Amino acid sequence: MACEQEYLKQVQSIASFCSTFLGTAVRIPCEVLKQRLQAGLFDNVGEALVATWHQDGLKGFFRGTGATLCREVPFYVAGMGLYAESKKLAQHLLRRELEPWETIVVGALSGGLAAVVTTPFDVMKTRMMTAPGGRPISMSMVAFSILRHEGPLGLFKGAVPRFFWIAPLGAMNFAGYELARKAMVKNEEMAMESASQKK
Repeated sequence: MACEQEYLKQVQSIASFCSTFLGTAVRIPCEVLKQRLQAGLFDNVGEALVATWHQDGLKGFFRGTGATLCREVPFYVAGMGLYAESKKLAQHLLRRELEPWETIVVGALSGGLAAVVTTPFDVMKTRMMTAPGGRPISMSMVAFSILRHEGPLGLFKGAVPRFFWIAPLGAMNFAGYELARKAMVKNEEMAMESASQKK
């Protein structure tokens, strides 16, 4: 049973990594345009598209990809790990299965904490995406600049709003995950019962 649970954790982590990597690659160009519009660098989407293309070509639409992946992959993997361990701890302390509202609280806290831990990458991603075009910029350049001018806490700017923005999403995601998991377990049990009755 312990080996099976460890295997399940590994499968969940790998699935989380792969889906996050692919999803992020598709979302990056939209995120770049959104960040530049929100920062007031351009007046509309058309202007942002044309200017980004002229300044940096296709690669301009993928500026900050490394920082985004450094934020997203650990966020989802850590979120899932935090959720699984927090749920297990809560069940151990309470000596029972969690009520739906308790699952929602554990999910919210797990998502919120994962968001805080990955805030430095979110800050670097935003700075990279909103930096003036036409000049090369790297994560290390951005990180050193923040540390030099703002100190270590500069990497955690927006951590509190990020916690409260992500926590409700974590609550919904993990509640949905539990509903789907329970439905699949129930279907599997019904299929096994049906198969045993046919024998």
